[in-house]
Amino acid sequence: MEIVYVLTNPAMPGIVKIGMTGQTEVKQRIDQLYTTGVPVPFEIAHASKG
Repeated sequence: MEIVYVLTNPAMPGIVKIGMTGQTEVKQRIDQLYTTGVPVPFEIAHASKG
């Protein structure tokens, strides 16, 4: 089952990341994105299973 998510980041006000993952938890995806050079971790604004 896939999860559609909306993420925000305090270091990038006014910008959202919308994506989809096949992982069981959005937290796993956030952990992957945090290694891409953003200064602070993303926060989950919304997530729903599809």
